Amino acid sequence: MSHQGGASIGAVVLTLDEEVNIERCLRSLSWADEVVVVDSASTDCTTDIAHRLGARVVEHRQDGVYLIADQRNWALEHAGLTSEWILFVDADEVIPEGLALRIRERCDDPCAPDAYQLAPKYLFWGRWMRRCMRYPAWHDRLVRRGRVAFEGGVWEHLRPGVTIGQIPEPYLHYGNSKGFDDWLERHVRYSSWDARCVLDYLDTRDPQQFGTLRQLRSRRAAARLWRLRPLLRFLVMYLGRRGFLDGPEAFVFCLRYALYDYMTVEKIIEARRRRAGLPL
Repeated sequence: MSHQGGASIGAVVLTLDEEVNIERCLRSLSWADEVVVVDSASTDCTTDIAHRLGARVVEHRQDGVYLIADQRNWALEHAGLTSEWILFVDADEVIPEGLALRIRERCDDPCAPDAYQLAPKYLFWGRWMRRCMRYPAWHDRLVRRGRVAFEGGVWEHLRPGVTIGQIPEPYLHYGNSKGFDDWLERHVRYSSWDARCVLDYLDTRDPQQFGTLRQLRSRRAAARLWRLRPLLRFLVMYLGRRGFLDGPEAFVFCLRYALYDYMTVEKIIEARRRRAGLPL
């Protein structure tokens, strides 16, 4: 896709051992004015593939728990970006040509807000989990450089005080592209962070870490009803959202998210027992 004049748009891809995904992702970003891969010390061929496809690669490995919000803020501040607009894309995601056109149009608008939200089309075993994932579920992905910053740790969002628009064309999210072992490893990390957030909320009743008002309502309820989270998650996704209409794959998909909540619940119980000096 050619582009002359107008606002410049850069794309940032955060990676760690993404050789399975990175080529597909980067080829979908060939229209961007600059593409930067921020790598967390991959040990596979991720960076070699990125270099071959013309992306600029910088390395930044976080100490301790990996937080997406912090990595995105680091990229905005230290990755040497020069474009007016920055699009954040995960390595297991693809930007279709129609969405790229809409992004160009919105960024060229002199009345554009500080940021735009995009909605993923989540694919699992070749099927679109449209109802299970409550499409469109909006994510803060396209931002004016120098105007915004992220917060929220694992479940990142923009800090308050910025104007945000929405672009309805979906991007594609292949969240299971590296298989169940990879999904499980990631959600083990997420559940540890989630359990700490729940414990902090139960101790202080301070909902600050839960983010925006929409997130605040659902996550505060999830913290108060933490023992029931696995069951509630499955019932909401599979029955409440009519996820069963997404096909037979949806049953396994919803079980996975119930498993994630079960891991969170068990970690909360373990933390409470340790505090009380009880055996695990």
